Amino acid sequence: MSGYKRSELIAAIGKATQLYQDATDAFDDAACEALGLNRTDLKCASVIAQREPVPVGEIGKLAGLTRGAMTTAIDRIERAGYARRLRHPSDRRGVLVELTAKGRRAIDAIWGEYVRTAEAFFSSYSAQKLKKILRYLEEGRIAQQANMARIKTLRIADRT
Repeated sequence: MSGYKRSELIAAIGKATQLYQDATDAFDDAACEALGLNRTDLKCASVIAQREPVPVGEIGKLAGLTRGAMTTAIDRIERAGYARRLRHPSDRRGVLVELTAKGRRAIDAIWGEYVRTAEAFFSSYSAQKLKKILRYLEEGRIAQQANMARIKTLRIADRT
């Protein structure tokens, strides 16, 4: 890689990132098919898995959904047996959502192998290189969020 110009490396990183995003997107499609869920449901299930038990309203906010869309998605996830609603222990009107045992098994069946092999995958990377990868991912996420906010203001389809 020492023979590459800086601009060539940046372009190669951009291309590799796009290919990685495409592969992740295809993987998520396959996960949806295996689970019998759609992409919106998968977003909600991801929020539940990362933060369980999680208040219903927080799921909608983090998944970028309206209250109605979020409720419909949670209904489907619950019907599939992957999550359940619970009464909030300190808020009489509040509802929490958590994964069921079936939901945890499904997540492990789909994503567990990657998590279990991550140590081997990254074993040849020094701590310094891992920190650089982490920085790239964190800064990339921040850039994606900023660009998402920017493009939400565009109405390109209306201009054609």
